[in-house]
Amino acid sequence: MSAWKMVGLTDTGRVREHNEDAIAWNAEQGWAVVADGMGGHHAGEVASAIAVETIGEMLRQSRASQMLQRAIEQANLQIYAHATSDPEIHTMGTTVVALALEEGRLHYAHVGDSRLYRLRDGELTQLTRDHSLVQELVDEGMLEAEQARNSPQKNVITRALGLDSGVAVDLGDEAVVDDDCYLLCSDGLSNYLMDEEIATLLAGDALPEVVRALVDAANERGGDDNISVIVVRIW
Repeated sequence: MSAWKMVGLTDTGRVREHNEDAIAWNAEQGWAVVADGMGGHHAGEVASAIAVETIGEMLRQSRASQMLQRAIEQANLQIYAHATSDPEIHTMGTTVVALALEEGRLHYAHVGDSRLYRLRDGELTQLTRDHSLVQELVDEGMLEAEQARNSPQKNVITRALGLDSGVAVDLGDEAVVDDDCYLLCSDGLSNYLMDEEIATLLAGDALPEVVRALVDAANERGGDDNISVIVVRIW
């Protein structure tokens, strides 16, 4: 039976006035969630907060691995209802990535371009696929991965919570292995650090120092966006 540790950190960055990200985790129950809000007029902060609160509450009440999709769908409904009730925040929405650990397996779900990575035996793998315009162009062979990273359209997402009454949630699961390290993050991290840099930082010993190093590295690149990370280590 695997055990795990979790540590998270969210940071406004060096440019934005407000932090529109939200994070939550419960190491005892084995779940974590990162949301990256959007919409202006503080709407992004509201959307990400609703997502994290709704998903967290539902995961606390039931077996998290069986509740991930339903929790995200419920969060979408809550955000959509809130957005349609006020014209000033009708464009509010949020990305989300969440995981749940249970009986030696990792279950995960996501919408948008917040990501889940796995570091295993020194190799970093992105487990989620961005719901973004540039990812679609990469899939169609119209952009190379490096071009996508530097594209002015890299922040155009094609799927998010709160934009409609329904949302498609991507799901995945895998067996965990001792010494695996998982990273949930907003694009304020992944847009600024290369995979090799993320892998090196994730290999650090103390998780509080690892999450701080990740956030500091993104800020050193300019900190143009909010930065959120949760690191989960299996042992």
